[in-house]
Amino acid sequence: MADLRFHLAEPLQLVARRNEKSGAELSGFLGKQAWTQQDRQCILDTLALLLLDKECTLLIGRQLRPVLLDLLERNAVAIKAGGQINHDRHERLCVAMSKLLADHPDVLPFALRYFKNTSPVFQRLFLESSDANTVRYGRRRMKLRDLMEAAYRFLQKEQSVFRELWDWSVCIPLLRSHDTLVRWYTSNCLALVTCMNDEHKLSFMKKIFSPEELTHFRLKLLEESQVQNVEQALVLANPDSAFWQKEKEVQYKQGHIVSSDLSADVVAVCGIVLPRLKPVSEEQQENVTSHFVLVESACTNLQNLAIAVAFQSPVLLEGPIGCGKTTLIEYLAAVTGRTKPPHILKVQLGDQTDSKTLLGMYRCTDVPGEFVWQPGTLTQAVTKGHWILLEDIDYAPLDVVCRLLFTVKRLT
Repeated sequence: MADLRFHLAEPLQLVARRNEKSGAELSGFLGKQAWTQQDRQCILDTLALLLLDKECTLLIGRQLRPVLLDLLERNAVAIKAGGQINHDRHERLCVAMSKLLADHPDVLPFALRYFKNTSPVFQRLFLESSDANTVRYGRRRMKLRDLMEAAYRFLQKEQSVFRELWDWSVCIPLLRSHDTLVRWYTSNCLALVTCMNDEHKLSFMKKIFSPEELTHFRLKLLEESQVQNVEQALVLANPDSAFWQKEKEVQYKQGHIVSSDLSADVVAVCGIVLPRLKPVSEEQQENVTSHFVLVESACTNLQNLAIAVAFQSPVLLEGPIGCGKTTLIEYLAAVTGRTKPPHILKVQLGDQTDSKTLLGMYRCTDVPGEFVWQPGTLTQAVTKGHWILLEDIDYAPLDVVCRLLFTVKRLT
């Protein structure tokens, strides 16, 4: 894959001025004529830690979009380093992700992957209620109001996922908290978890808050909405900073990092950083990329495809036979660690294709009268988060196309 570079000096100066504690360390790197590999890794690790600082989260997300996913992955690895969970860092990462959700499309997919194997945002409540709790937090641990606000933001973004993923019953006692913000975010969370309508939610809120408090929080919501609009405008104000620049050959200049500096859990594809399912060895990388020439048109198509993947959007590729549509998908799948099934599933469609092949069907077993559900290829891909490549969709019967359109609309 082509070497890519990202100019880090200017964003680094902004971050260094914002945070006094790490500013001196970052300024020291800015004074160097050239950055060694160790310097570049140290800078990225420092930025990953600063991302968890509430005062720097939005700034780093705005200025360092090309490496944001890498910084998140570095924190996820650090949280589980040594075989023990760093609960302090876990809470800070949760709060940071919740602040970035609205403006950075690659944060939500990362969060969904992260929470599959880790504790909920409010894991502290479970630990504090346990007699055998041995977890100790630092002096500057996150406030409970920040954790519940983060939980509320995750629920707002993916209500159906997080209401089932986490046990919210432990939050109910927080409705009696002396902190009104804790009660506010908790009550809103429980309203979403229980799927209250507007009438029931208002009745529920009136039992917890006074009329003055409800008015105050309504004004607070309007203020937060305005702040969010400003942040979105700032993110969109400099669109060119979202891409890496292509290099003919690697040049380790002062103020630059290169794509090889990224962690093993991500990969830069034509300027778009994507999560990597599993690390790929240099030999495997060479086998994948040796037969694929990244001319300008291929780079453009691959970049557009990578953007769609980052947004988790379905993609329709069209073109004459043999123009490289399948090769493009296979290349992107390979560099992101999806080299074989079930991580990437391929289905050749035709006029004989049945929708049951994609969705699934009930099959009889050896026991008389007993039937079991056998999911189809599309169902497996959707439920488990795998990629599915549907070849020659224009030859598929109308009922198959209708099923696919319905599925796509539900997922987007």
